[in-house]
Amino acid sequence: MAIVRAVALYVLILFTTFYVGLSFFFLICPFDQHFDTVTYAKYFQIVDGYMGRRMPIVGGAWLATLVLNLAIFANTWRQSPIFWMILTCLLILVADMAFTGHEQLPINQDYQKMDMNHLTAKQIEALERMRKQSDHNFSVRDIGQKTMYFMMSLTPFLLPGLNRRRAGLAT
Repeated sequence: MAIVRAVALYVLILFTTFYVGLSFFFLICPFDQHFDTVTYAKYFQIVDGYMGRRMPIVGGAWLATLVLNLAIFANTWRQSPIFWMILTCLLILVADMAFTGHEQLPINQDYQKMDMNHLTAKQIEALERMRKQSDHNFSVRDIGQKTMYFMMSLTPFLLPGLNRRRAGLAT
């Protein structure tokens, strides 16, 4: 069972790392902050086109991996904080998905509807508001991303102690 736990946890850590990787990339290289409104909107429209098709698959797989890990670690909840960390990450991810669906996806749909080569002054004003709201939304989500990453990055250090306790080698 120790090998199953280690492999499942490793896959979960990979998903969490991929997700927070975007956050760290934009922290290190905030190139999009140098775009004017129309250039940013064109960029956002392209990126959302890719992400909108891929994130439901990746997010669903990550959610399934969290649930699988929760099941695998369920009987260890008294011996180690790993179970509680996974549960917390699951709750954060579900909250992130709900927040994204409620707050960000309507904005993304508005971006997708616009013809970026023929914008009116009113549409550019709307794009400026959408950009500000998107930046705010990503800042809110960034807190959850980094919290999940921090918790999952600690779990490999906790796993050997859990395995020893489960094998009866430590008190």
